[in-house]
Amino acid sequence: MSINKKSGTAQIYRTHEDTNRLMIEVALDNYEDMFNEWDPAPFKRRDIDPDLRTFLEQCSDEISLKHPIAIALFLPKGEVDPEKQEKCIEGLHNFFKFNHYLSIKELRVSLKNALKYFLFGAAFLAIAVTFEYLFEKTVLFGILGQGLFIGGWVFLWEALTLLAFKNAELRHNIREWERFLDAPVVFKKERRPQQGFE
Repeated sequence: MSINKKSGTAQIYRTHEDTNRLMIEVALDNYEDMFNEWDPAPFKRRDIDPDLRTFLEQCSDEISLKHPIAIALFLPKGEVDPEKQEKCIEGLHNFFKFNHYLSIKELRVSLKNALKYFLFGAAFLAIAVTFEYLFEKTVLFGILGQGLFIGGWVFLWEALTLLAFKNAELRHNIREWERFLDAPVVFKKERRPQQGFE
């Protein structure tokens, strides 16, 4: 259960059928509402609507990662088209898969950068400590030594920042996309949910 922060009202996420998955319910007027109207690609390769993406991400943020989810899309009865539904589900899955891939790629780049910053920082500090006695002989060498010490700590701090904050956020994003990939997507018409996106 969760509070819908977007609407400011107490909104309990319903359970998907006989499973323990919490449903993210979305009201649509037609199948085209799911996708970016400016993207001419077919449904299965089209980018989803930015408002829908924001809505799904906000709902996911409200639901603990401990809970599996399902996505329920509500359409008017006259809009039922099994072929379009299949293409929409495939398109939504491809969108989740692509963003999961991008998040993993970004994490790998971040880890490489953290390692690079750590090695630069360690090298600067090692040089500064090793030749500290030389840097004390003249003002010029003293400035160079202080620069190496400062640079070394800056690089080490940047590596720590990436590992402690950015990489943690990226891992969280990866887990969210994995949960979306695991989420069954179903079309329903028995009722329109209270929540929606504009």
